Amino acid sequence: MRKQSAAVFVFAMVPVMAAAQQFLTAPGAPVDPNTRFEVVAIKPIKDTSSSMMIMMTPSGLESSVPVGVLLRQALQKPDYQMVGAPGWINTGRYSIRAKSPAGTAPTAMSVMMLNLLRDRFQLATHLETREQPIFHLVMARSDGRLGPDLKPTSAECQATIAERQAAAKRGGPPAPLPGMPGGPPLSDPSGPQSCGSGRTSPGLVAHSGRLIAQLVPTLSDLAGRPVIDKTELIGLYDFTLKFAYEGRMAGLMGPLGVPPGAPAPTVDPDSPSLFAALQEQLGLKLESARGPVEVVVIDKFEKPILD
Repeated sequence: MRKQSAAVFVFAMVPVMAAAQQFLTAPGAPVDPNTRFEVVAIKPIKDTSSSMMIMMTPSGLESSVPVGVLLRQALQKPDYQMVGAPGWINTGRYSIRAKSPAGTAPTAMSVMMLNLLRDRFQLATHLETREQPIFHLVMARSDGRLGPDLKPTSAECQATIAERQAAAKRGGPPAPLPGMPGGPPLSDPSGPQSCGSGRTSPGLVAHSGRLIAQLVPTLSDLAGRPVIDKTELIGLYDFTLKFAYEGRMAGLMGPLGVPPGAPAPTVDPDSPSLFAALQEQLGLKLESARGPVEVVVIDKFEKPILD
């Protein structure tokens, strides 16, 4: 994926959301944990039907999403690894405008968001490891045969992805992926994707040139608990997973589902559940288990000090 000097994401624009996630978590020099926005303005949003947006650039943050979205990004934890958060974080929305100090590295965004929540929402947390329900991702068939919609990525596509990665290491901009700004359009938004691209929407996860390990976080979001890869599958794969939308989204929206202002997903009554689709389409299975999970315990989180 191309490195960008600015990242913008608006819900319902899945490829751009992915770019913003890279902006938040891109590797770089260590960030001073005391880094803060210079100016922060917070105002309540009373119209709950209004559209939601979050924009991050080197100059700052502009957000109108539920506070829970910012909390998950600041803590770098999904909702199932947060304990004690008040229920209003998934409904309480505020207009937040924050200005970054000049020359702030993009990798400082999560640190500045965390300090914003500490300063203005009185956030206090600590880490614990707890024994919790998890899922193991395993092969569904005893003979290890893959499902019809999980296929090894072609040698040609693997070479293309390797070229992009090499260009990124050299510091040069690789060609943008399909569906990304400046790149070609997705070949089929509802089906298998062009080389190296992907799409995640209600009831659909379709990617090309991905490790199974890269599918695991999406499954964790959709299933609502940690998923551990036990498939022993290596290499890159193309996959298309179609299942019944049950109110959860992968990525930033998580348990919030489809945001206000976005089209309601079309629900096919004949669509299989996520668990059935994994077995039928990919030849994979989620098995219930228990294991140690690192969680963030939220000791304090209050509605913000307003301007």
